[in-house]
Amino acid sequence: MRKITPALLATTLMLAAAAPQAHAERGADHPEVSRYPGAVIEGYDFKEYEEAQLILSRPINRGGEYTAEKVLPVEGRVTYIHYEMPKTASALQVFRNYQSALKRSGFNELFVCDRPCTEANLGSFKTLMKARDLYLNGSRENQYLAAKRGNTYVSLWVNDLGEPNAWLFVVEKGSLDDNQMAISGESPIAKSLSEQGRVDLYGFQFDTGKAVLRDSSQTTLKELGKVLQENPTLQIEVVGHTDDVGGADANQRLSEARARAVTEALSRTGIDASRMLARGMGQTQPLAANTDDAGRAKNRRVEIIVQRPAVTAATQTQANRTAPRPQAQPAPANGNAGESSKPAADTTRSVIDSATTAIDTAYKLKGLLGL
Repeated sequence: MRKITPALLATTLMLAAAAPQAHAERGADHPEVSRYPGAVIEGYDFKEYEEAQLILSRPINRGGEYTAEKVLPVEGRVTYIHYEMPKTASALQVFRNYQSALKRSGFNELFVCDRPCTEANLGSFKTLMKARDLYLNGSRENQYLAAKRGNTYVSLWVNDLGEPNAWLFVVEKGSLDDNQMAISGESPIAKSLSEQGRVDLYGFQFDTGKAVLRDSSQTTLKELGKVLQENPTLQIEVVGHTDDVGGADANQRLSEARARAVTEALSRTGIDASRMLARGMGQTQPLAANTDDAGRAKNRRVEIIVQRPAVTAATQTQANRTAPRPQAQPAPANGNAGESSKPAADTTRSVIDSATTAIDTAYKLKGLLGL
């Protein structure tokens, strides 16, 4: 067995700290824009429908806030990708290659701002670009371009953070699908779920203090079941409510049991149980005062709440295409105050493998040095 001396251990730890780590990327390239060779994705975000703004003239500082004489607001699918480039490349080299690649693929330049386009930190342009809380950073070698092909718009910054970095926004202009909450069906239940996202049902009948559905509940059960059958992607929450007769704890348990009774009855009709969540609220959400029979009757109900609406085919296709979303990461010290930090590279090599590799490297160096 190798004997690890204090000196060798110190060397090993230094090597382990310096050793490059494998990187797990946070997203995927946009199919309309090629990746620069050797680039690594450091940040990714996708929104099915958002607003963005392309800069079409040199940014200027007015009263502490950056603006531009010409801008182009665009709404649609917005993809954000932050790339880190190889250290051997220059920011100019990367920028010129992006220009050429976009032209070759049919994009027309709308605006180009060569270095130094601005010496401000890119984080200062979030409002101008409508970039929300997306990570932008760096002020050295800033270069920018905006380009268009058909309904696809590209907004790109390239700068130097010790190595070239590219900050890419691709906007696929389109109209908002504001019918995603639509639920098909002509029944009162379907219309209420479509228009309001919820409905209170009084057709589920139970004996006092019991959680067994009466036969008189079948009409409401069939109507709700039909809505679920006609909208196979619809997911619901079934919420039981009681009046205040009896103790609060007993009413809580009763409301939960009644909600489960409804979901179990729907399951027996062929509705997948995974599409339904049963929950009880007891007497905590009355719709009327519990001072008379009419008020208590209004409070005893089963509420159906839309959890996930019926998804259109186009929405589902886009969801399947979309890469995994990254988690927010902290910003580097050289950013503006208030900027979020640059995401750290994901470590995929295990600690044991890293230590073993470092030790082996240390012994190789020892042999080379004749120690």
